[in-house]
Amino acid sequence: MINRYLKYYAIIFLFFLVQGCDIFETRTPEDPSQQSSTFIQPTTPDIVITNFKNSIEEYSVDNYVRCLVDAAFSDKNFEFVPSQEAGIDGVIFQGWNRDSERQYLLNIGKPQFGSAGLILTNKRITNVTSDSVVYNFDYVLYYPHNRENYPKSFSGNLQFYLAVDQNRNWSIFRWMDFKTTSPNTWSYLKAIFSSGL
Repeated sequence: MINRYLKYYAIIFLFFLVQGCDIFETRTPEDPSQQSSTFIQPTTPDIVITNFKNSIEEYSVDNYVRCLVDAAFSDKNFEFVPSQEAGIDGVIFQGWNRDSERQYLLNIGKPQFGSAGLILTNKRITNVTSDSVVYNFDYVLYYPHNRENYPKSFSGNLQFYLAVDQNRNWSIFRWMDFKTTSPNTWSYLKAIFSSGL
């Protein structure tokens, strides 16, 4: 009698197994050129910083832009305040916005040789409230772009002003870049690639 029940359950199990999944059907292969995304839902400011760093190192333009405030979900608009240094025309950054960030990164293109690297050090957190915070870092950015006669290493100090949006996600709404001892800051990189020339 137990044997009969076992056969009965085995038949039902096999029926649902075969019906429930297409284990014998071929699936569409994933495009090998697509990278897997390491983007994490930005529920904290620290996650935004992790996503930002990963987006640079993986050359993920979409993930990079997702780290910046989206005015559709916030009362804030993205603002970039460049460093003050020789060789940068301030006019370039007038009206600089989220789309400008996307465009300069597209203009740089994926690194031809190797990968980009971003090192953030001397983290300082200030002006903490329940819905905003300021992060300050010293940075070193290495980006192996294909423009000759231009540097590939940039360093300085940056301030990220982060806030939470109506979806309870954090993002950068203001980015201030400051020159330190290096002759080339991130602002210089953006200026070089702002027009796509």
